[in-house]
Amino acid sequence: MVRNGWAFLIDFQGLRPGLAQYDLASLLYDPYASLTDGQRTELLDYYIAQAGAAGVEIGPDFRRVYDLCAMQRLMQALGAYGYLGLVKERLHFLDYIEPAFASLRQVVSRISGLHSLGLLLDNLPLDLSRIAARAPKHP
Repeated sequence: MVRNGWAFLIDFQGLRPGLAQYDLASLLYDPYASLTDGQRTELLDYYIAQAGAAGVEIGPDFRRVYDLCAMQRLMQALGAYGYLGLVKERLHFLDYIEPAFASLRQVVSRISGLHSLGLLLDNLPLDLSRIAARAPKHP
């Protein structure tokens, strides 16, 4: 972030150079945001249009890379939610497993060559009551 000619770093967790698609997917597929598919598409289209208008070259594989980044980010988030909820006993993170898993299924269905992973996800039972039952109980 730049303000009055000074650069400020505001993301200390994953601060490193990377793909614009990863940051965009992280924002648009964050389960805390609760965006609809239509809103995600509209925002992605807007980003692409604005980047193009600013002279940023948007390659023909931009959306495919975006989907791959979304898949990676959602898998990372699911691991974090499970760890934070079950190991660190921060149970509110378990609430985000179902929406993140649903988004992961949707994203994987769009990625060519991942049909087998899509079938696995479609047939993987996601029993949140079992997950919650494994969560530590507090008196």
